[in-house]
Amino acid sequence: MDSKQVAKEIRSSIKNGNVEEVAELIGSNKELLNMMTPFGTWLHVAASRGKLDIVKKLVELGSNINTLGGVYGGGALNEAASEGYIDIVRYLLSCGADMDTSEPERNPLFGAISNGHVDIAKLLIESGIGTKVKYSGESMKDIDALTFAREQGQLEIVKLLENQKELNTTITEVNDNNQDYHDEILEHVTKYFGTIQNTIIEIVPGSKVSVNIHIISPSMNKDFVTMVTTGMSDVPMGYSNEESEFKYAELLLKLPSSWVVGKENMEDKNYYWPLEWLRKVAHIPHIYDGWLAEGVILPNGEPPQPFASNTKLSCIMVCRPKEFGLDKVQVEQGDINIYTLVPIYEEERNLALEKGYEYLLKKMNEKGISDVLDINRVNVGL
Repeated sequence: MDSKQVAKEIRSSIKNGNVEEVAELIGSNKELLNMMTPFGTWLHVAASRGKLDIVKKLVELGSNINTLGGVYGGGALNEAASEGYIDIVRYLLSCGADMDTSEPERNPLFGAISNGHVDIAKLLIESGIGTKVKYSGESMKDIDALTFAREQGQLEIVKLLENQKELNTTITEVNDNNQDYHDEILEHVTKYFGTIQNTIIEIVPGSKVSVNIHIISPSMNKDFVTMVTTGMSDVPMGYSNEESEFKYAELLLKLPSSWVVGKENMEDKNYYWPLEWLRKVAHIPHIYDGWLAEGVILPNGEPPQPFASNTKLSCIMVCRPKEFGLDKVQVEQGDINIYTLVPIYEEERNLALEKGYEYLLKKMNEKGISDVLDINRVNVGL
């Protein structure tokens, strides 16, 4: 059977929802799996037709969830959001799909708005999609999600977006009230790494907190960039009485001194992902009513997908800081735990699951791996 005939058979099998036949036709052929059709990859095709089981099988086979293509030139998430398949949207988000806002046609929230999918719009907003991005072109000028929803007459979505603005105002007031102990946290952290050079404030709808990300530049004694949060500890994480010591936390992540952190790099995934994940991890306990502690590992989807095209790192491990005395800061409301986030490979995650977090740390230490991000470092899980 030639490639055109195989492609025709795959498309027909997707249309009919035949998971086994799709898997058999593609087999282990990566070129066929990632084949680009006029309708995008097979993942785009399955997502646009609402075939959740086939979407899951394609991801399991190794399909890249963030490949651009399809009718709208975006990711498979955009196809599912535009067509109204919330189960697929939810699944792709759980796998780490990008919520691409680079162009209005690629923006899944705009797709949901234009087709009146209120439930999907709500899910995307709660998942932290950028709602304030404005687009200008031949058919629009300074149009953000709220303006677009008004133009489309989607009143329920307008209400969702307006409520988001009210939430942002409330969170800002909470942050103002907590500024004193934020300063105590920063005073503690800057003793180890130096003075704050810049602060980025990000609000995620659906979260109970607003997280500030503070940037500390390299110094003569510290040849790395430090990013540290405040705001995560404004509200206690979900915990039982036995886990009460974990209820407050802030996070830090170290980047190589050559790493560029600034607004000019926000659209470059190769540079932005550490900041994105620092923000994401800080919000996770407050969106899902969970808690974080040393040894927790968070994958970028399942199976884990690389954070960017220039690295195979795909998971985040929560670690105790290496700096003596940095791990706790005492404020009026109680002890706040400080954790360092360390990106790791999927194989290292698997090693930790099999033999324990401490064993993985030991193997990394034996190889001289530090807690400063190195996108090309050796993989001790191989």
